[in-house]
Amino acid sequence: MKDYVIAIFSVRTSTMQFSNLLNKNGVKSVVIETPKSASASCGISVRFAVQNLAKAKQLLASSKINNFVRFYLVTEFYGKKTLRPI
Repeated sequence: MKDYVIAIFSVRTSTMQFSNLLNKNGVKSVVIETPKSASASCGISVRFAVQNLAKAKQLLASSKINNFVRFYLVTEFYGKKTLRPI
């Protein structure tokens, strides 16, 4: 089983800005295609480790990045992804 967090934005520019912000502040992140079950997005999301959620929330709150939709906890088990809003 593999768990991670994705941050979803409604605009691609905001997604890229957030990924850059995380990486500049020592939180390894990658931009991924948003899972279809999280349809309220621009099509891409920022993926990062669960243990970095608190720091990611703090960085987002202190930034001027707009268009945030929500964070999801993604659990992968035998190739099946389950998303849960957090």
